[in-house]
Amino acid sequence: MRHGIVLPLFLCVALLPLTSIADMLPIKKLRAGLPPYAVAEKIARHNDQIVASRPVDEPLRMPGTPHMIWLADCDARVQPTLFYPDPVDTIYTVRNPGNQLSLSAGAIDYGVNALLAPVLLITGNTNSDSLRLFAKGYSHLGPDLRHDLDGLRIPLGENTAAGGGGAQTEAVLVEKNVDFQVATAVKRYEQRIESGRLVVIGAVIDLNNQYGRGLNRLIIININGETEPERLRVMHHLVRLDKRLLGLIGRKPWEEAEQEAKAPITPSKGMHKKPNKKKSTRKK
Repeated sequence: MRHGIVLPLFLCVALLPLTSIADMLPIKKLRAGLPPYAVAEKIARHNDQIVASRPVDEPLRMPGTPHMIWLADCDARVQPTLFYPDPVDTIYTVRNPGNQLSLSAGAIDYGVNALLAPVLLITGNTNSDSLRLFAKGYSHLGPDLRHDLDGLRIPLGENTAAGGGGAQTEAVLVEKNVDFQVATAVKRYEQRIESGRLVVIGAVIDLNNQYGRGLNRLIIININGETEPERLRVMHHLVRLDKRLLGLIGRKPWEEAEQEAKAPITPSKGMHKKPNKKKSTRKK
C-alpha cells in the first residue's frame, strides 16, 4: 500500500519542472498585424468623425463621370492620394494582383463604356510583392491565386517565373507588364481612343526610388501605346506640364545603365606612365 502511494508522488515531483518550463514557452501568435478589435474600432471611430464633420446643409453628392479609371496592383502602400488631390468621387478604382486588365475586364468596361471616364490610368509599382512572388515561384499557393498570377506569364514571359528572369531588373519587369496592359487596353477600346474620348496612360509608381527621382514618384512611361520619352514629352496630353515635370516623363534606359555598370574601369593614361629614370650624375 505504501509503495502504491509513493510512486505517484515521485512521478508528480519529477514532472513538475517540465510543466513549469512548458508554461514559460512563448505562445505563437495566431495572426499577424493589428488585432481585429482594434481595426473595428478604427473603422467605427473614423466613420463617426467623418459623419460628424459634414455640414448639415451640404448637398448630397450625386454620382457623375469620374476623372479617371485607375487600374492598380492590390499593394496597400499604393493609394490614389499619392498622385491625385481629391480621389473621392473622381477616381473609379480597380485593383488586382499585377494590375492585369484581363482579371477585371468587366469592371473596366463599365468605367469606360458606362461611366464614360476620359482617362484609363494603369500603374505598376516597384518593390512589387505580386511580381516578386511570380518571379520566385507560386506553385505552393492556392488555385485561385495561381490562376491570377498565371496571367503574368504572357507579359513577363515563361522564363521569368520560378526565378528565370536572369539579369532583368525588377523595374524592367514592372515596365513590361504596364506596357502589355496598356497595349491590351488600346486594342480593346480602340474606337473610343481614336475618337478622342479616351486616353490610356501607363505609369510606374516608384516606391523605393529605383529611378532616382524620389520615393513614391509616379513616372509616365506610356500613352496610348507610345513609349519613347522624347515623343511622350511633346504629346498634347501633357501640354500643361512645365519643363521640370516634363523632365520626369519617360522610362530610364536600363540597358545603358547596366552596360555602364558592367563596363571595365579603364585607368587614365597617367596611370600607365612609367616613372622617369633619373640620369646618373656620377662621372665615370
